[in-house]
Amino acid sequence: MRRPLFVFLVLASGLAAFSRPMRADSTPQPQTAAAQPTILQTQESNTAGIILEVIECKRADGVLSLRMRLHNTTTATMQVRLISGRNFDHYYVVAGTKKYFVLRDSEDVPLAPAADGFGNLSVDVPRNGSWTWWAKYPAPPDTEKTVTYYTPLAPPVEAIPISG
Repeated sequence: MRRPLFVFLVLASGLAAFSRPMRADSTPQPQTAAAQPTILQTQESNTAGIILEVIECKRADGVLSLRMRLHNTTTATMQVRLISGRNFDHYYVVAGTKKYFVLRDSEDVPLAPAADGFGNLSVDVPRNGSWTWWAKYPAPPDTEKTVTYYTPLAPPVEAIPISG
C-alpha cells in the first residue's frame, strides 16, 4: 500500500510544479548560434573540393595553438588522410628562419589529434561540412607576428597572423 501512495505524492508534486506561473527570471531565453571562428587565412588543398581555413593561431604561455578547418565544398562526403605513419612532423610552422614542430607530451605523444594504432589518421569530412585539425607548437619569439604553416595537404599557408 505504501508504493501507490508514494507514486501519487511524486506525481502530485510534479503537477504542482508545472501549474505554478513562471517567474520573470525563468523565462526561456532564445538561444543564439555559436559564433563562427574568424578565418585568418584560406588555402586550396591538394584534394579537389577541400579548402583549408586557418581559424586560430594563438600564442600563450610559450605555446602556439593552431587550428585549421578542412572545409568540404562538395556534395559528397570526402575522406582526407591527415597522418600516415605518424608523420606529425610534416605539420610544422616557420617563423622567421626557424621551424617549429608539433609539441609532444612526456610520453612522446604529439599534442594533436590522435593517430590510430598503425600511426594513421583519416577523417570523413561530410558534404558541405568541415572537420577541425589542431596542434600545439613551441611559440616563436614575441617579435614574430606571423607564421607560415606547412602541411602535406596543401601548398604552404603564408602570413598567418599570431594573436595573443
